[in-house]
Amino acid sequence: MNKICLSAFLFFCAAIAQAQTVGTVSATATRMSADTIKKYFLLKPGDEFTPALYEKAQDGLHNLRVFKKLDFSATPAPDNKVDIHIDAQDGWYIFPLAFITGGSKSAAALSLAGGNLFKRGESVFAFVGGSRDGAAASLGINAGKDALSASFSKLNFDQRFYRGHWSNTFGVFSTTDDEEEYQDELLGQTHTKKEAFSVIYSHRFSRTLRAFIRPEYVRYTYSHDGFDSGNHNQITLGLRWSDDIRQGINMGALTGCGLSDKAKTLRDLPHARHGYLLGADYTAGGEWSGADYDLSKLALEAAWVLELKDRHMLIVQANAQDAFKASFSDRPLSSEILPRLGRYDRQIRGTRGAGAGATFIYYLLRNQTGLLSVAPFYEIAYMRAGNGYRPQSGTGATLVYRLWRFPLPVGLNYTRGLEDESNQIGFVIGGAF
Repeated sequence: MNKICLSAFLFFCAAIAQAQTVGTVSATATRMSADTIKKYFLLKPGDEFTPALYEKAQDGLHNLRVFKKLDFSATPAPDNKVDIHIDAQDGWYIFPLAFITGGSKSAAALSLAGGNLFKRGESVFAFVGGSRDGAAASLGINAGKDALSASFSKLNFDQRFYRGHWSNTFGVFSTTDDEEEYQDELLGQTHTKKEAFSVIYSHRFSRTLRAFIRPEYVRYTYSHDGFDSGNHNQITLGLRWSDDIRQGINMGALTGCGLSDKAKTLRDLPHARHGYLLGADYTAGGEWSGADYDLSKLALEAAWVLELKDRHMLIVQANAQDAFKASFSDRPLSSEILPRLGRYDRQIRGTRGAGAGATFIYYLLRNQTGLLSVAPFYEIAYMRAGNGYRPQSGTGATLVYRLWRFPLPVGLNYTRGLEDESNQIGFVIGGAF
């Protein structure tokens, strides 16, 4: 027994002796200061040094999307320490983008994005768009651990109701029109006006944990009595815990910014890896928030990503909402519960619901020019409406191509609605890889 304890003690001491820590962290850059780069770098002097943590720290700088080139070196130092040096070539960009969608309800928008304008690794954006159903605008800045944005929308649309607790989708960029297709099922409609203004502030406490607060002014006006016209002002608090979830659109790519990990991304992984996301939001409103109606609603979300050695990805998502107290306008919609892999004309409004979906992103092409992928998917949501739970589900696929030097993936989405046997083929611009 004593020999066993002695062996275990010697093994523990050897493990301590072999553990490495970070010594010094130094950096050079084209525009940014060394202190700014070190602020965004995960590892600090005295931290534990492992290959996995070193890799994640590099990804943290890549994900700022303002670097044209990043070189890292780790040099052994006395006392079992590792000195790290970062050689960065950072740039800046301002990128305008305009687009128009056609169909039964046309929409147009203009966006403006900028990055590293103030040499702090920050990104800023502005957006304005509109259609015959209304207009929307937003403005924001993301500066590492902190992000602040403001949004305004003013909608003016007909809300239609069909048998089976279905209603039409609405919004500035809801370009489909279901009125003719489902005319035989129409029960009634009411003209709706919605004004909303919100401010979101979020703070990242660690590499994996972020929290946000979103106060909102919301006002509905209905053309018919019996609905909840009036103020629906509310406040939402949320938490997000995530790791190794791939970053999305890179607006600086046209100028070469954000392509510092392009060569790394094109290489196969040494082994498969997975990422996750867990989130929780609580929304409340009432007389204390200036609302005419009480609101208490909890929303949960989760995602799991498996990235194979050859970069193909399996993504599984789940969402749930429960409106403990909510008048008509604040009840959850199936479009909020579905993982939003497909496109639909109609949705279901209920008091609570849960949904899940899965997609597999298969890269048909990966080269120095761009990425071509096809992603079949299936998703389903159950909403409590009336006396029971009612499903909305869909299956289909998305085919997109992304040029490294163009920030937005473009392609086509096909969705087959399994309940109403609808077929949607739509143009896709934007999204994430």
